[in-house]
Amino acid sequence: MNAHIITIGDEILVGQTVDTNSTHIAKQLNSIGIAVSEMQSIKDEALHIINSLKSALLTNELVIITGGLGPTNDDITKNVLTNFFNDELIIYPEVLAKVQDFFIRFNKPFLEVNKLQAMLPKNADIIINDLGTASGMWFTQGGKIVISLPGVPYEMKGLMKKVISKLRSDFNLGSLFHKTILLQGIGESYLANDLEEWECEIRAKGITVSYLPSIGTVKIRLTGNVDDKTYILDQLNRIEKQYPKEFFGYNDDRLECVIGELLKAKQKTLGTVESCTAGALSSRITSVPGSSAYFKGAIVSYANEIKTNLVEVDSQNIEQFGAVSKAVVEQMAMNGLKKLNVDYCVATSGIAGPDGGTKEKPVGTIWICVATNDAVYSKMFNFGHSRVNNIESTVVYAMNYLRRMMLNLLE
Repeated sequence: MNAHIITIGDEILVGQTVDTNSTHIAKQLNSIGIAVSEMQSIKDEALHIINSLKSALLTNELVIITGGLGPTNDDITKNVLTNFFNDELIIYPEVLAKVQDFFIRFNKPFLEVNKLQAMLPKNADIIINDLGTASGMWFTQGGKIVISLPGVPYEMKGLMKKVISKLRSDFNLGSLFHKTILLQGIGESYLANDLEEWECEIRAKGITVSYLPSIGTVKIRLTGNVDDKTYILDQLNRIEKQYPKEFFGYNDDRLECVIGELLKAKQKTLGTVESCTAGALSSRITSVPGSSAYFKGAIVSYANEIKTNLVEVDSQNIEQFGAVSKAVVEQMAMNGLKKLNVDYCVATSGIAGPDGGTKEKPVGTIWICVATNDAVYSKMFNFGHSRVNNIESTVVYAMNYLRRMMLNLLE
């Protein structure tokens, strides 16, 4: 079974909202062996919805639509789909009761317009929304399926669980198996070149190999049938052993979670002293529930006077070497150990840009230091000209160098 995903909403097309719904839906469909052929974002207009739906149904057995299911006049998806399938809208009493209860629970007035959420196509299968007021709709015609879901991400995710369950029970989908290995600090092109022979070997077995790069990390995903599971796991284990410094996890693992688990296992504490990242590193670390068990705090020493007055960096080092230097970042990390009373301290200092670079230290020059009471490790990077990418890369590399220090995997 092939699927086409359509997201509806002008807010996506003007860049006001990022479409995360398609990513989630695609991941869920792939998990049960349904291949997504295309993702599409369109205007909330009847003609666009109809034309996109007709085109999608020509080559796909399943179309999933998100968005345009609210009670206001600009939410037209329900009416367009009802007309498309020559259906009619009727009141579903059980849905109306649920919508009314939703407003009562949250102590909100129930308006006449909210009754429209219980007006749904007579011949569609209605998927009750337990997290909001817009129900999902499942249309079947000529062996094709069209499913319409609300655009609010957490509501869509709740309904997708029901959709996946119904797809599993209604169809013999076959089974795919895929697993993704996560690497940090190695480029996609280098990996592809280094693994060229291995990749040919894998593809000859009928396994799909996908490289999925993002800022600072590369993912390699292998996909095959369930019968290929053992072979795929063996091959990923081979990659893990080949790149021990770069490997940090599988599938949805996150570096901040990985280092958190290591700190808890070692019963160690962590703090940061940040300049160019301005708290972005500590924010990422503390995004993990339970991080208070190991993270003590951060000092954001953005200005030089904070480095000298609060962190007690030697002002002569700043004058002689500059704030973006080995001497300064190491002193930031070592003094941070004492100030924060932690076992590990990570320090960052750099020129994020777009201004502030020199010939000797261009924009993107970053120093990262990881320190303990027994060891200090620092390294300089140059990530490029994008401020956003420079900050994100610094955060990712800093976390991975902390992981490597904890596992004795530094150079």
